[in-house]
Amino acid sequence: MNPLTALAIGMSGWILALGLNLPVASAILILLALGLAVVKTRNLSVPLAVLVLAIPLGLSMVLVHAPYGDNQIAPLITSDGLALAGALTLRFSALMSCLLAAMTFVTIPELVKALQVSPLGNRIAYIVGSALQFLPQGRLAVQRARDANALVGRKINLRTVIPHLALPVMTSVLSQGAARGQALETAGYDIQGKRTVLVPVADSPAQRVLRYTVPIVCLAVVIWI
Repeated sequence: MNPLTALAIGMSGWILALGLNLPVASAILILLALGLAVVKTRNLSVPLAVLVLAIPLGLSMVLVHAPYGDNQIAPLITSDGLALAGALTLRFSALMSCLLAAMTFVTIPELVKALQVSPLGNRIAYIVGSALQFLPQGRLAVQRARDANALVGRKINLRTVIPHLALPVMTSVLSQGAARGQALETAGYDIQGKRTVLVPVADSPAQRVLRYTVPIVCLAVVIWI
């Protein structure tokens, strides 16, 4: 599947979750999105990720809304406040489920290639690719800095964490970014005009139609309901 198609379908779920704003709709979207994610990945990584994101938000929603409803059922707890907190948590979970499920059908190289030949252009492709790769690259830089400190027998503590871990990691990440920028400038990445790729991402006419029709249908459902 073309990554733009997956993201368009995922964003269509956002249209339904935010537009309908119904707990039932949010619950259905969660079940559908997580079901697709489990089938695609063959593991529970996406449901667990949504759970990890939803628990702290749900607790904060309870703290914010539970005391301020009209039907008090216990000290500082109201039934309608709890219902509102639950609805907001469900809606957030639906948004995260749709996004993370869509990302299971996307790889960073294919997404960058798809964006590069899209009307958005190569600059947006570079920004998106850099943003998505920052965390993996940062994690790798941290691991390398830890390994280097371990090789010289240096322990990382509050006194040494900045000069021997934080600064080397920042320097490594910035140096990699500068090197990529120089390489792209040499290759003429800033030159205006349409871009092509050596091995384009598969993109059938049916998928191109799907990318436009699914969001439109979801928007029509929201307006109709």
